[in-house]
Amino acid sequence: MTLLLAVLFLLLIYFIFLELYPIRRIKAKSLGLLPYKLPSLYLYSFEIHLHSQFSYDSLGKPEDILDFAKTEEIDYVITTDHDNDYIKYFADHRLIAGIERKVLGEGGSILGDLLLVDDIRVVAHPFKEKYRWKMDLPEDYLFELIDLKDALLERKDLLFSHLPYILIKGFFSINYALEAIKKLIPVEKYALLYLSMGIKNPIVGGLDHHVKVYIREVGVRFLFPHYKHSFRLMRNFLISEERVESKEDFLKQLKKGHTVISFSKKPTLYWKEEGKIKIYPSERCLLIRYSREGVEAYKGSYFEMEQVGTSLFLAYTYKFQWSNFYFGLKPLFIFLWKEEEYGRDAFARGNKGENTSKGFQ
Repeated sequence: MTLLLAVLFLLLIYFIFLELYPIRRIKAKSLGLLPYKLPSLYLYSFEIHLHSQFSYDSLGKPEDILDFAKTEEIDYVITTDHDNDYIKYFADHRLIAGIERKVLGEGGSILGDLLLVDDIRVVAHPFKEKYRWKMDLPEDYLFELIDLKDALLERKDLLFSHLPYILIKGFFSINYALEAIKKLIPVEKYALLYLSMGIKNPIVGGLDHHVKVYIREVGVRFLFPHYKHSFRLMRNFLISEERVESKEDFLKQLKKGHTVISFSKKPTLYWKEEGKIKIYPSERCLLIRYSREGVEAYKGSYFEMEQVGTSLFLAYTYKFQWSNFYFGLKPLFIFLWKEEEYGRDAFARGNKGENTSKGFQ
């Protein structure tokens, strides 16, 4: 009996510790602002870097991607099978067929990995040693800041130590388990690596989803890992001044790079108005800004701040705060504010009409 109580006590300590993990000490300015009026911008959710049965290392069917994208309210899905785009023959109005292709040098050495989507190029796996980009980086290439599969498998020891906690959460709800998994994504690490490279390429988050187990019988469809779970872990939002009516329109707007990597189904909106950057997240958060002025932190449900050049914004939700300590941090979103592109107020219609932002309530 004593041994059982000791085990239960240790399990309780383990659970409480991981509920409060990770912990961050940072001094944040409190902003109690509220937006006067939201801008007239459109929001579209999208996923990129998925693999289907047409990749040698994946078993997922085109219909699975289409079905669960609809279920999870994803507007556009960009698949990137290895060296082919055969899935295009199964595509509908929301599925865009791209290709993932290694860039090879002399002797077959790998110089990088690219996602090819129409005339858009996305640098994939940029922080994975095997695929690390080894050439000059064109400014119009998009940059896969987060590769979800790489991010979760990079620290297998951390994932293993959290596995009982995740399973306990999953016993009550798969969504609870997914929320626990989000805390293991090292977003800040990738943000700092990106900044250290001195580049300013627009960023996206790629799932790199491969289905490894597939069972299909009458009334049974089992996938592992499941597309819908990846869709719930991370998605992108495209912010556009123009209404998107087709896949072609979407890709045209995507090239402009006004994107948010989001770890929430609810979107975050950012814009420029009266010379200020304005950010309206989906919930109260801790916001960290990296710029030439250094690192600044804010907390609140709406933010306004002066421009200081190109900045990277990273936000977390948290369980609670005590003094300058934040407990149970979980990534909420990350986006790049590129001064050269947004400096003319072109991407900031501000209060010039009714808010028609798709999905933004």
